[in-house]
Amino acid sequence: MKKIFLYGLFLSGVALFPSCEDFLEKEPPLYFTEEEVFSDPDRLDLAVNGLYLGIKSQYALGGKIFVIVDNIGDDLINVANNGYELTFTYDMKVDLARQESYELWRYTYLAINRVNVFLKNIEENKEVAGANYNRYVAEAKFIRALGYYYLHQIYTMPYVINPNAKSVVLRLQAEESLENNNLARSSSEEVLNQILQDLSASGDLPVGSGTEEYIVRATQAAAEALRQRIYLLKGEWNNAIAAGEKITGYTLANDITSIFKAPYITSENIFSLPFDATNRPGQQYATGYYYIGGRSNEIDAKTGIISINGYGIPQDARIAELTALNSDGGTLLTKYTSSTYIDWLPIFRYAEILLNSAEAYFNTGNEAQALALLKQVRTRSIAPENDIINLDALSGNALKTAIINEKRLEFLGEGQRALDILRRGETFVKQPGSAYELIVTPEANTNGYIWPIPQFERANNKLIED
Repeated sequence: MKKIFLYGLFLSGVALFPSCEDFLEKEPPLYFTEEEVFSDPDRLDLAVNGLYLGIKSQYALGGKIFVIVDNIGDDLINVANNGYELTFTYDMKVDLARQESYELWRYTYLAINRVNVFLKNIEENKEVAGANYNRYVAEAKFIRALGYYYLHQIYTMPYVINPNAKSVVLRLQAEESLENNNLARSSSEEVLNQILQDLSASGDLPVGSGTEEYIVRATQAAAEALRQRIYLLKGEWNNAIAAGEKITGYTLANDITSIFKAPYITSENIFSLPFDATNRPGQQYATGYYYIGGRSNEIDAKTGIISINGYGIPQDARIAELTALNSDGGTLLTKYTSSTYIDWLPIFRYAEILLNSAEAYFNTGNEAQALALLKQVRTRSIAPENDIINLDALSGNALKTAIINEKRLEFLGEGQRALDILRRGETFVKQPGSAYELIVTPEANTNGYIWPIPQFERANNKLIED
């Protein structure tokens, strides 16, 4: 696998945040000036790889993002009793100064500013990029769009409730000083439209599947997968269907466990964040750290998805092969198994496209197509003769619920559930009927439904308002 390097030109992103760690202020290994990078085609390609390294930082999307999303959701239980292992996230008590919020915000914006710096410089050096110019620009904009998608989801009241709700700050120009620190939040509509605008360059991305080069870097399919998520957020069902139909050349892996095993390359993987011994996240930042042995997170077997009739069937490969019981009787997720924390994170895979499209088809009134897509995903993991759900009898609300539940089970531990709850503007209900029972509604004044903009951003950006 190509090693990913971070060059000095991207360090200008730290200007947005005056209190920088030492490592950000020092020249990294293999340091090159901007002039040296943008005068050499080979170094320029490595610089593009560096953009991926930025977004997959253990403090941005490459560390705890899946675990954060699933701790906000309702299918897992945090058993860590440790603030450093997301108990505040699970308890829906993330405040202005919580570490996980500070890191996600700061380092995702650093990754975004690296993109902005890159776009500024490549525009001034088109001739060096040559035939790769359009592709590099499209890759950079895809990375920026992906960062904004996660920021928008975590920090913005649901679009379905208020499309004009205050969202995150749209920073779209290269920042190399503190001059533009003060910038107001954009609306939900504005942020989502910017993501779609960034994805409009996707026609310049490569087309391909099933090999490493088409999984660890942006492709047209990856851009359509993100575009589909945005259309679902906006309730634009026909556009979501169209985005899904543009994703071709992929099939469901025959063995679902192969998705989570080395070499992490299947016909189903569309875009993944790769890791190896040279760039893996640290222990308390690695997704696997939280799940291996149930160290911090266990599956909620009493009230979560696997407790629902039809979604905890022993013959289902997702139960038989991707869960286990520990010595205390807790139910563990076994999608992540690397003791050295080099599990790849599958951001987009084809099963999601099918289930997202199923939901969209249902909402347009095409139940037959919605059911057909649901069947594809479900029958991959459980044979019809072992299924206690009569899929052919599903219609109306029962079909809609089945699509939602199938996605909950399919993507357990993959950072999807809470995003879907937020997308639909639903209430979070954790461990109902237990001593812990937690109910958090989407009302604007409900503490914890979304995260507040971190204190350090408020201190440095005088235009931030609640």
